[in-house]
Amino acid sequence: MFGLLDANGWGWASVKAFVWLVIIIFILGYLPDRAYYLTVGRTVDLGVLVWSPINLCPSTNGTLPCPAPAGGIIPWETSPSDLNLPGARSDGAVLQVGSQILYIGGTDGTTAQSSVLIAQTVGTGNFDAWTEGPALPEPRVDATVASVAGSIYVIGGTDADGAPTDTVFVLTPNTTTGELGDWTASDTLTLPEPLSGASIVATPDGALLIGGRNADGPVSTTWKATLDANGMLEAWVAEAGLQNPQADGTAVLLGDHLWLYGGSDGHGPIGGVQRGSFGLKAAEGLPDNPDEGKLILWERHDPWN
Repeated sequence: MFGLLDANGWGWASVKAFVWLVIIIFILGYLPDRAYYLTVGRTVDLGVLVWSPINLCPSTNGTLPCPAPAGGIIPWETSPSDLNLPGARSDGAVLQVGSQILYIGGTDGTTAQSSVLIAQTVGTGNFDAWTEGPALPEPRVDATVASVAGSIYVIGGTDADGAPTDTVFVLTPNTTTGELGDWTASDTLTLPEPLSGASIVATPDGALLIGGRNADGPVSTTWKATLDANGMLEAWVAEAGLQNPQADGTAVLLGDHLWLYGGSDGHGPIGGVQRGSFGLKAAEGLPDNPDEGKLILWERHDPWN
């Protein structure tokens, strides 16, 4: 071994040459690079792990690898009891408006509720205890709730007797103070028929109300309300209906298509997915398309389920 590193031999000369090569690269490459970032940046990443005997990942990472992969989802945790709703509630609707989270209506299992609960967001990804907000004019369960152009809409839902309703309650928060104000019933937006469990999605020019349930069961209708010059929704107009009746689904606008996922039909829960298509702008040189921007077709295809 020591013969290979003889002071006058090629082995020792090669070791010294390699060491000097590393030193030269460090001096001519790494140090100037770090000096540049030290000059133009507020922080400098040395890129050297000096000492790490223990991997100090937070306990909230749960079963995630450590370090957690980018985009990894932290496991669910039970919130502190301070953040519980004041009482049991189901079939209400949740909406965030600015720094406020609203829980609207619902039922305690026996009685339909008109109350609106409010929690203020605090810190990063957390919220404060619930307080009472402006109550709805009437109790509503399984209503459709959306925020469109700065106003909050509570659409349909069942009343205290469990019957679907055609009412739409509107609340427009003060953009300066953040105060919510009071709910009012909109005569303009009264639904063409009583509905509950409908899905809604905001569009660039208004909102689409999809499916839902009337007194006889799930429906296949789609209604469009367009924004007026004051940023308020106008009366509902019928657009292309669903391939199959569907209530309690989740509607999402993705690119040029509208998707409706899951929910239930007349026989119970379903995994069906329906896709809506919009009328496109006419090609250059052709007459204007009268259906441009309108929902013109729903499709259903098993691979999407």
